[in-house]
This record gives sequence, structure tokens and C-alpha cells, in this order.
Amino acid sequence: MAEVIADPMSLIAERMDAIRDDFVAEVFEQIKAENRDLNYDAEMLELWRASLNDSVVAGIDFLGRGTSAEFLEAPEASVAYARSAARHDVPLSVLVRAHRIVHSRFLETAIRFVALVEATDQVPTIVNLVSRSATFVDAVADQLTVAYELEQEQCLSGQEQRTAGASRAPSGPRAERALGYPLDGVHLAAVLWVDAAVPAHDLAGLLDQVRSVVGAEVGAVHGTLIVPTDEREARLWFSVDASARRDLDPSRVRRAFESEGIRARLAFGQVHEGQSGFRASLKQAEQAKAVAFAGGERLSTRVVFYNEVAPIALMAGDIDQLSGFVAEVLGHLGIDDVRAARLREALREFLARNRTYIAPDRSIILQPNTIPYTVAEAIQLCGQRFDDPDAVFKVQLALEVCRWMAPTVLAAASGRE
Repeated sequence: MAEVIADPMSLIAERMDAIRDDFVAEVFEQIKAENRDLNYDAEMLELWRASLNDSVVAGIDFLGRGTSAEFLEAPEASVAYARSAARHDVPLSVLVRAHRIVHSRFLETAIRFVALVEATDQVPTIVNLVSRSATFVDAVADQLTVAYELEQEQCLSGQEQRTAGASRAPSGPRAERALGYPLDGVHLAAVLWVDAAVPAHDLAGLLDQVRSVVGAEVGAVHGTLIVPTDEREARLWFSVDASARRDLDPSRVRRAFESEGIRARLAFGQVHEGQSGFRASLKQAEQAKAVAFAGGERLSTRVVFYNEVAPIALMAGDIDQLSGFVAEVLGHLGIDDVRAARLREALREFLARNRTYIAPDRSIILQPNTIPYTVAEAIQLCGQRFDDPDAVFKVQLALEVCRWMAPTVLAAASGRE
């Protein structure tokens, strides 16, 4: 017999809140699976996840409290994601489709709890549930659409009008005059993101410093284009000679950037030619940025080149699957703690040096006479067969992923040291 409930909607809201975390995780994976072409980086994925979570929390609260839609406001995380999506050229249709998926899954799940309501109240409860959930989705979607469109308008005005044109690489002399940059030349693109501690009034000076320092090192003899895409992020293109394909020295660029103490990070693409190269170099820079962003403050360098991380960058579009690969291959070595990090780096150096016990570089604090034991411990924790070339290849790949993207791809330490 169904339980008699004075307020069926409160019951449904209570039950939805109890399974909220699992529900959000499942829907997030579904939306990701249906939008794989977007190839989001880690930053956008986190914004997306926060938006979804806060929308579900707000929706449950709206059901349970029975408040009027007149006072309903879209969650701040959802508005932030809509604005960021507009800046990153994510089509509005993608946001609309995502909301439809969430609404459909929310109704499908919530209706199951109607069985707990007295039989005579079940049909009215379903009608009310469908009506109120639709009201919520429509009200939030309207606000997010407005936020998205306002952000797009802002991006198309003033200096950010150049962003829309630059990201699509328009053709013709008129576009080149508007941008002040030769689109048919040879390009090296980069993505810059500024440290949070940098005051807003210093941002313009920082961009000029990057233009000067990096432009000189990469040989930007035909001009530099800088296009802000966010308050603390920008796309850059350096117009270089064709010889840059051969002569570009990443270590020299890195030394120059870091010696200046520039409080920002840079991710470069490869050198490409023409308008298609203008876009291709930027795409690679954004892929390299996804790797570096995942590594965060633990990454030892502030400058990353696509060539250095290409295999990892191609896999970094799905952080969850990449984390699963690391966990499967490295076992107990894929833990986010100091000891595991030391063992991983020792094993990585050991394998990179064709399994010799030559001392790793100074970034690893090990005495030469302890290296064999350290490597042996790492191999034991890993649990792979090191007489199997395929297994060794996977281990090396997983270790390289950890080198660049830890701690994002690692399992929680759970108190281990």
C-alpha cells in the first residue's frame, strides 16, 4: 500500500535530493557522451559540472518549496557557464539540448517516486510534477539564453569584436587590415591564462610584456595578434618566418618567459601556414592548454608546447576516461601522495633510460645507491608485467600522463603517505 503523504511534492523533492549526487554524475556522463565533438578542456568541464549540479539543486528546491516562478533566478554557476560557453563559441543549441536531457532525465527519475503517494493523488501529482519542472526549466533557460546572448554581443563589440573575427580567420585584405595581422602568413598560436593573484589593473601591461618577450624569442617579425577571450585569458598569434618550423627552440622561449617572472602560463601550438594554419595552430594550443591546466600549480613549467604533450593532448578530451586508464595501468602507483609521486618519477626515468640505473635528474631527490630499490618498489606497486612490451608501453604512457596532468588524473590518497 502506498504511503499517505500530506505533501507529495515535498516527498519527491526529498527523495531526489537523497540521490542527487548519483543523478548528477549519470546525467553529466550522458551529456558528455552526446557532445563529444566539443572536446572540452578541464576548465570548461568543471564549469559545466558545477552548472549541472547547481541547476539540479535549484530544481529540487523549487519542487519542494512550491515557490513562485516569478522569484526564480538561474543559479550563478549556470549563468557563469552560459557566459563562458558564449566566449568559447559553443553553440546555444548545445546548451538547449543539454537542458532538455536534464529535464527528461529528472522527470523520468522523479516520476518513479510517485508510487509512494496515495493512489488517488498519483495522477494529480504527476501533472503537478510535469508542470512545475517545465516551469523551472523554461524560466532558467530564458535567463541563461539572455546571459549567453548578452555575452556574445559584448564579445562582438569593441576590442572583443576582433575575437569573433580572429577565431574564424576571415579572408581578404579587409580582414587583415582590421586585425592588423597577415592571415596568409606563417603562424604560431598560443593560449595565455593569467594567475589569479595578478591585479586587474596590471593585465594590460602583462599582455604587452608577453608580446614583447615571447615575440622576440619566436621571431614574430611580421606582427603579433592578441585577442582576449576572458578577463584573464587570451589567444595569441605570432606571424613568423617559415624557418621557424626548423629553428624554434622551446627551451629558449621557456627560459625567456620564466626569467621575466611573468605571472601567467602559455600553451603553444605548432607552426602552420596560411588561414587553415591560423586555425590549426590555435586548436593545438588549446589542446596543450587542456593538459597544462589539468597539471595546475604542480606543473614545473609555465610554458608548454604541443609537440611536448601531443599524445597526451589527444587523449585529454575525456578526463574521466584518462583517469580510469591511469588507475588501471598504474594500480597503487596512481595515488595522489608524495611517496607515489617520487616512485612514479623514478620509474619513468628508469624506463626512459632503457632500464638503466643512471641517477635521475636533480628534480628527483634520491641517492644513487637507493635507486634500484626505489624502482623495484614502484614496479611492485604498479603490478604490471614488465616482460610484456605492450604492458611497458602502457605504463610509460600512463607515467607521462601523470607527469603533465597530476593530480587531476590521480586517485585520492585516502590518508596514505
